[in-house]
Amino acid sequence: MTVQQWWLPGIEPAAFADVPSGETALHVPIATPELVRETAARAVAARRRSLSRMPALHIANVLAEAVAKWQDHSYRLRRYAEALLPEITGYSPAMIRHGLPYLLSTFTSDGLLDLIRTEVGDPSALDERAIAGPELTLHILAGNIPAVPVETMVRALLVKSACLVKPSSRDPLFPALFARSIAEVDPQLAEAVAVLWWKGGKRAIEAAAFARADAVIAYGGAEAIAAARQQAPPGAIFIEHGPKVSFAAIAREALTHEALPHIARAAAWDVSLFDQQGCVSPHAVYVERGGSLSPIAFATRLAEELAAIDRTLPRGRLSMDEAAQVQSARAAAEMQEAAGRRVTLFRSQQTTAWTVIFDAESLALSLSCLNRVVRVIPVDDLTDVPGFVRPLGPYLQSVGVAVPERRLPAFAKALEAVGVTRICELGEMQRPAPSWRHDGKANLLGLLRGAE
Repeated sequence: MTVQQWWLPGIEPAAFADVPSGETALHVPIATPELVRETAARAVAARRRSLSRMPALHIANVLAEAVAKWQDHSYRLRRYAEALLPEITGYSPAMIRHGLPYLLSTFTSDGLLDLIRTEVGDPSALDERAIAGPELTLHILAGNIPAVPVETMVRALLVKSACLVKPSSRDPLFPALFARSIAEVDPQLAEAVAVLWWKGGKRAIEAAAFARADAVIAYGGAEAIAAARQQAPPGAIFIEHGPKVSFAAIAREALTHEALPHIARAAAWDVSLFDQQGCVSPHAVYVERGGSLSPIAFATRLAEELAAIDRTLPRGRLSMDEAAQVQSARAAAEMQEAAGRRVTLFRSQQTTAWTVIFDAESLALSLSCLNRVVRVIPVDDLTDVPGFVRPLGPYLQSVGVAVPERRLPAFAKALEAVGVTRICELGEMQRPAPSWRHDGKANLLGLLRGAE
């Protein structure tokens, strides 16, 4: 099966190149300023011709139907993605096979309707001319998690904005595949979407893309976000999703013999899914002392659950630098343990598949080197945790919790006060609902002019 790794409705690119991506090479159009301008113009024309006239409810149903295709194991584009994405992204075949549909599973008709109602009320409000979405939204993607393009394309299309999507070199494939899924449901809607890859830093090409954008949604590291902000036209809407850090918190009440297997399995799932690469992946787990079981008992069971997940959902391949970072984290923990510090290392044998560092010495939240390396930090009281994470306030995002209902409101309020933007049940960190305000930002209202 041959599938084009781009989506340029009505355009036949003049030249192509083979671009290395992971352990494979993709045949992609050679981007030029002229091609970018033509692509943007066609997307805007399709928006004026058809997208702007579509009821928002219809758009939501089309998008939900397109996503639903990816829940079908026999869907040809899903099978194509399962064959190529492991080579491109480095994730294991099992991770792509199970993780991708899992992350997309919240983008149902009900989920998208909930998003609309949460932010604008009745879907018909998006059909009023007084509320205008951007003519063209430029999406700059990071590529660390394959499902992210759905989130950003959905929010732009729901406000009837045409999309020019620049995929990351880490995953130049999935955004084009999803655009094709939309086209299978409603070709007219898909005409307002364009997906074109180019190497970052190509000034003339990027100038052409940014010049036409009425809104920019940018994902990536601090430098990439700063570069995108600098290139955005004056007056354009700019929405950034930069580096973030998440963690988990477990109350003493959850540390019982009966609950431990479920709690540890949920935490291990949150750590393992897409190898901790997402902004919602926990870097550490704070565990409260005083339960029927100790925090180190939790760390021991967490290690067992990570080992079990690795047998069915193996971690992906690492670069030499990534492998060295894991080994360095382990070596540091071993040195502390040997010196009599209150540190215990749990690790996979003969591999770097997973690592748990029980650390009673350093209570501050610090960044993991990722790839299933997680710290378990015992605390006397969960009310102290906001103080331990406060230094990373601007970068805080999600917290997965196993906390009794009676204690949760006060704990959540304290976390929000230091910068946390999402609190969810442990085990659900990696699957936020479409109505989730990513980084605390409105999904639809931030793209609407004239909306209150």
